[in-house]
Amino acid sequence: MIDYTTLKHSSDGMPTWDALLGIVLKLATEKRKWTAKDIKAATVKELNLPDELREKELDSGNDAIKRAGFALSRLKIAGYLRSDKRAEYEITTLGKEACDKYGLTLSRTVVQNEPLYKAHIAEVKKAKSKDTDNDSDNNIEYDSDDPQTTLSNENSIQEWFNLKMEETKDHLLTELTKMNPYAFETLMVNLLNRMGYKGSNGQSIVTQKSKDNGIDGVIYQDALGLQKVYLQVKRYAAGNSVGRHEITSFSGAINLKHMDRGVFITTSTFTSDAYEAAKGLNIVTIDGDALTNLMIQYRVGVEEAKTYYLYRINKDDFTE
Repeated sequence: MIDYTTLKHSSDGMPTWDALLGIVLKLATEKRKWTAKDIKAATVKELNLPDELREKELDSGNDAIKRAGFALSRLKIAGYLRSDKRAEYEITTLGKEACDKYGLTLSRTVVQNEPLYKAHIAEVKKAKSKDTDNDSDNNIEYDSDDPQTTLSNENSIQEWFNLKMEETKDHLLTELTKMNPYAFETLMVNLLNRMGYKGSNGQSIVTQKSKDNGIDGVIYQDALGLQKVYLQVKRYAAGNSVGRHEITSFSGAINLKHMDRGVFITTSTFTSDAYEAAKGLNIVTIDGDALTNLMIQYRVGVEEAKTYYLYRINKDDFTE
């Protein structure tokens, strides 16, 4: 069983579809073939959700089964799974390699950077652009028991919103990788400040380029500087993961300062070995996917473009 509270989740507490990618792929290694129905049910069972959350999500029509289905379809598009028969899946060699490399930390960024995934998105946009009566982003193919089922109505609106959010996150990563290194470090310090990681009388600094010894920023959480958090950032391309060596080197730099905590941020991903090392060394890891989520949540590098309201009947106004 997996502690669902440790996974990336939406505001309602339910794990997001991309938080389920690693779980679905790991399950795919445990049997030669799965039906869509069985692997989605097994994914939700792994989460061990509390009854109140499960019932709440069923009422809203946006339950974990649907999110597992969306993760399943993305894994197939990326080439990690294949489906020779309708709604029957098995893991590919590429999928096994990804599972070995990333495990449960497999992210949306990694999946969407696969050549097959990029080719699929390009084909979908090309086909949709020919339809002048519909917005090219309004419909998304969704693998449920019927892999070609198209979402509609409220679900379609939600998935359109999710797609636009993913596009924003992709644009953010592109802009981040183009930034001047020092400007990038400054932006990351500002993000942590916006998140509240600076005491009421504390301060934060970006270290001098030639004297950082592997430390890019320092957060002083109290006026006397007794509580410090050290920061290291890496602007890596999507295929260039942070490894165990970089984590241990950062830990060594922190220890030289006689402190024991740090935050390591990258625009790419961490290897499974890096994650394991970070856990034992009191280092918080933030990959590209988590980074863009935080930037959007705390409005760093983005601004609100439009706001839409969805209304429902207030029955209290119609009672005597």
